Amino acid sequence: MSIIRPFSSNEISNLREIFEKSGFKINRKIDNYFRYSISTRDNVLLFSLKFPVEMPLPLRLKIPFEVATFRISMVFKLWNLTQNTFKVLIYLMKMLRNLFLQVSTEYRFPVKGLENKIVKLLNLIMPEYIKDENESAWLNRIRISLLNKRDKIKEFDNKIINSLVETLNKVGLKPSFKQPWEIKKGIPKIRTTETLLFSNEEQEFFILEKGYFTHFKDIEYNKFYLRSFFETYTPIILNELFGDLPEFNLNLYLENWIKYTRVLLNSMIEIIDGGKLNQSEFLNFRPKKALDTLDFELEENNFPFTALHYENFVSKELSPLDYDLFDTPPSNFEVIEAIRNYKIAKELVSFYKFKEASEIFNDSLKILNKYKQKKAVVSILLRLRKIASILNKKNMALNYLQNALEVAKSGDVPNISIIRIHYQLGKTYFNIKDYTNALKHFNVITPLLENEKESLKKEEYIGISALHLGLIYLEQNKNSESKKNLKKAFYIGNNKSEKVKLKYHLISAKYYKNKGNLSKAHKLLTTSLENFEATETTNKNILIDLFLELAELYI
Repeated sequence: MSIIRPFSSNEISNLREIFEKSGFKINRKIDNYFRYSISTRDNVLLFSLKFPVEMPLPLRLKIPFEVATFRISMVFKLWNLTQNTFKVLIYLMKMLRNLFLQVSTEYRFPVKGLENKIVKLLNLIMPEYIKDENESAWLNRIRISLLNKRDKIKEFDNKIINSLVETLNKVGLKPSFKQPWEIKKGIPKIRTTETLLFSNEEQEFFILEKGYFTHFKDIEYNKFYLRSFFETYTPIILNELFGDLPEFNLNLYLENWIKYTRVLLNSMIEIIDGGKLNQSEFLNFRPKKALDTLDFELEENNFPFTALHYENFVSKELSPLDYDLFDTPPSNFEVIEAIRNYKIAKELVSFYKFKEASEIFNDSLKILNKYKQKKAVVSILLRLRKIASILNKKNMALNYLQNALEVAKSGDVPNISIIRIHYQLGKTYFNIKDYTNALKHFNVITPLLENEKESLKKEEYIGISALHLGLIYLEQNKNSESKKNLKKAFYIGNNKSEKVKLKYHLISAKYYKNKGNLSKAHKLLTTSLENFEATETTNKNILIDLFLELAELYI
């Protein structure tokens, strides 16, 4: 196996000289439309072109303002540098420059009569320009400004968001759980409720943020990694300026820009095909490993990453895009905000702020139910059930469980959620001595539990369910069934789950106490506490209940 020798300093110097003579520059300044990068680690080279969409204005702005920006990038890895590879590099640069000259990014905007309004709005939103600032930092400051000025400019309502989603569907981009490799580590926490992903079966993504659009399509072709890309920070600005004009259609711009990005990608493929390149001079490589790094000459990586990727780079803390509670990928901001509020309510419960938590849970419930996010709806109903139980509102707790069961019956709810519902219903009916209904629910979940692989509490569910079944059968004088289930619960408690062991003694003691068999109850309680250690905290609440029950027997 041949060892790849990284480019020497002389080779890098020669490459830079050739690239610079062809009009390509290594810096990321806003006005640099022809860019290159040279890996100092593994012989990876890239060319990147920028095509700005500008708004023709009869006045000169003091800041760079681009309605949208298209970018394309070719990335490839060479075995080494030869006379022929230099010819290939010159060919690629020449064809990319020709493509730039052929491409038109002119769009007409109805600016007549709105010049003063445009200047006023841009002065409000756009940050102060810093000369020679790299473009990623400039765009990031615009994003921060948009975030900070939300109270001064109208955001998109649900109607506009829904129309944008329809346009994305029209061009084959659907709401998606799939994430681009460059943000899989997470994104800044503040962006998690402001980021919607759309994709298809290819490596094509649209990132819809509040006030920011990003679209790109990647392809690996003949050992080249190609990306065609556009982004814009102006959707809300354009809508503020022209939204009331009949000739303005933001959705049409969006559709055309996505289609144009795809055309540019095909143009790069044509350049590669037209060069009749010798594939043996190129190497396969892993794009993420090669590109998600600063191991480039002068640390200048000109690959067109998303703005979120840059934010990830400068952010101290990243949060994952958490889709665990979604049945279907979110298609609007309202539903992901509802999930965020659900998590806030969970925190409030841990601080015993039940009233505030219940209000937030109920608000989130309405939204998530509207968008048929059944997994989240069931989860909220179970949380509300727990609050009602803590507050001793038994009828309300039962009602939440019955509602959760109705949602689960309609399908698309994970087995573990169905198990939890039946488990809680079984315990609830047992506690009110409705043994017939309790038996029905425990019998439903028993086969589900036996086959369940996902639950980390499988043995706990099986053990406590078997305990309740054993006591129910005892009540019904079905001694054989009772003995079998109680034996099963006892075995799990002694060999697999300390919680089941403690629950076995607590629930059984309560049962016998209610039957008037105080000596049996006393024996169960004292036996459970024989090996008690004061440092035990895992099952603290159960231990407290055991001590309280024992104390009550002595009173």
